[in-house]
Amino acid sequence: MLLLLLSHTAVLLIVVAQHNLTPFGTATQSSTYRGGIAQNAIKPPVSNMFSYGNCSHTGKTKTPAWWMFQFSIGIAYITDITIYYRESWSKRMDGFKLYVTNTSAIPPDGYLCYEDPDPGLPNITQTIPCNKLGRYVIYYDTTEEDSDGPIIELCYVAIIGCRKGFWGSNCEKVCSEYCTERHCYPGNGSCIFGCNTDYCLNNNCNKFTGICTDGCKERRTGDFCNKFSINTAETDDDEVTTRIGIFIGIFMGGVLLGILMTVFVCFVIRRKRQLPQKQSKDNALKKTQSQDPQHYDDVRMESVSTYQDLRMETGANEYDQISTAYENH
Repeated sequence: MLLLLLSHTAVLLIVVAQHNLTPFGTATQSSTYRGGIAQNAIKPPVSNMFSYGNCSHTGKTKTPAWWMFQFSIGIAYITDITIYYRESWSKRMDGFKLYVTNTSAIPPDGYLCYEDPDPGLPNITQTIPCNKLGRYVIYYDTTEEDSDGPIIELCYVAIIGCRKGFWGSNCEKVCSEYCTERHCYPGNGSCIFGCNTDYCLNNNCNKFTGICTDGCKERRTGDFCNKFSINTAETDDDEVTTRIGIFIGIFMGGVLLGILMTVFVCFVIRRKRQLPQKQSKDNALKKTQSQDPQHYDDVRMESVSTYQDLRMETGANEYDQISTAYENH
């Protein structure tokens, strides 16, 4: 652990090249002269050669001039800023200041990365280290070198670093979850604001590396105390979480399968119970239909017999009456 701690500390200030972050944001400026818009400074070509279509150019005023870049990705950790100023016009660059801030306030209210010193004129191409988190990069100038007032003419600006939470030569690695607010240096992934001490013994850790310097709390192990000890077997927190997830998944799958099987068995039992009832109803219906013709014939014969009886009785009475009447006559 001590060897790892020393190795992390030794490379703390070593920064390797990261992304140029200017594609992930927009540029504005205090004023615009002719076609020298602010966005020109974050577009190729990478050169000091001036044209109104290639470089930014603020207006000729007596007020402070500024050029501002705002990240569209939120906060970024800026390692370096490279500036390509207009060729042969370093006098207009004299006395400039470069800021990394979290607000767009003017005058800038944030971290001063660089201030051009006196005497002499600055180099028109220079790389300035900042190593600071921020949302804005502001180039600010109040120096009047001639009657035109402060003027900014930036032909190209490269802002090097990684967005918050990432590090590596291509910003492809994620900062450790044990770094406070998950901030880490783009060059080596070490924590910027210190580390999470939840599992560190005595709540002590190396603020640059995140390593628990006094060891781990009970049932924890590893340099970052990020492993959970179960029966002397070391398991990462993520592995424990994965195992729990698998167990829950298997359990829920078993419950669901049991429910489906129960529904299927109930359905089969119900069908078996309904089948005899249906057959009984069908037999009863067939029996009823088979008895209907005989019943119809019985009713019909009974009606015929009754009609004949009535006719016979009626006919006999009428004949007797006619015969009696004739005799009396």
